[in-house]
This record gives sequence, structure tokens and C-alpha cells, in this order.
Amino acid sequence: MLTVIHTFDGPDLEGLLGQVRTGIRTCEDFDGFKFASVNQQQDTSEIMLFSKWENRRAFENWANTIGENNAFKSSTPQIFEVLEEKY
Repeated sequence: MLTVIHTFDGPDLEGLLGQVRTGIRTCEDFDGFKFASVNQQQDTSEIMLFSKWENRRAFENWANTIGENNAFKSSTPQIFEVLEEKY
């Protein structure tokens, strides 16, 4: 299992949120997608997308479909291998 974190910040908060929401809607069509959560930091315009994937290949299959002018292309993801989870 893989956890991926993207962070976004910019002057056009509504534009960023629109791109992030559009991007996560496309995740549902990919095998290996597990979960996504869009979060805004309090008192700032920073947005974080936290997503879970079955493996890196599933994430990369999705990431390769994101358009070049999308906020995802300007945000370098942090990728973590999940060692343990509790729900």
C-alpha cells in the first residue's frame, strides 16, 4: 500500500480546488485507487491532497493522465510506503 501527499498553494484558491477536485474524480476510474482526502490548512490557502494506492504503478498510471497545465504537474508528490495502519 502507498500513501501519496500533494500540497498546493497559490493566489487562486478556487482555481486550485477545482483542479484538485477534478483530478480526484478521475482516480475512481483506476485500478489500485483506494482513498483520497482534500484538506485545507486553517488560516492559510494551502491545500493538501492525501491519497492511498495499492502500489506505485497504480498511482503512476493515474498521474500520467493528468494534463500538463494542471496543478498536479507543479506539485511534487511525497510518496510513502505504508508500514502499518489502524482504523
